[in-house]
Amino acid sequence: MDQLKNHLPMMALFTVLYVASFQVQVYLIYPLELELGWEITHKASIFFIPAGVQLLAFYFLRLWFIPVAIVGRTILYMQFWGGDTFLESLSVSIFVALIYPLLLRVFQNAGWYVFGTEDDPRFTVTGIVIFQITVTLAVAFFQTGQLILLDRLQDAEAFQYTVHLLVGDVLGAVGVMYLFYIFFKYGPVRLTPIR
Repeated sequence: MDQLKNHLPMMALFTVLYVASFQVQVYLIYPLELELGWEITHKASIFFIPAGVQLLAFYFLRLWFIPVAIVGRTILYMQFWGGDTFLESLSVSIFVALIYPLLLRVFQNAGWYVFGTEDDPRFTVTGIVIFQITVTLAVAFFQTGQLILLDRLQDAEAFQYTVHLLVGDVLGAVGVMYLFYIFFKYGPVRLTPIR
């Protein structure tokens, strides 16, 4: 119970940041991207900031990230994709919440510490890119499969949908993590992830 009390402020902070970043994405960034007239922006954002906030939350919280992802993503699915039922929204949120720690464990078992070690909790841009690509592909395959089974996505559109998710999530995650890295490398505050 003490661990929950210790982690609760960061969990609440990242849940609010995730929901707020999505509002900024939908109401500010996405309309600006539409003005570019690129085909990809009609399907998905090319710089999806919430993916970066989510990755940052996982970096700091590790397994305590799970409630943040489930609550935050379920709220957003219900808010912006009203056609989804609560169960559909919850299933994708649970998948996302579990895929991050699962893939991190796979990478660690292979001897690669994406976010550094406990003694040296630094990350590399290359590691972040590879980790986020892997996470996004897993989520995209899950979501695409679910949408095809529910007849909300045609088989012919599945590849394009996956590519759009991949581009936006990876660029957004790398952008947010890089800004975080620059800010805390040169700023007055030093943060370490929660273990």
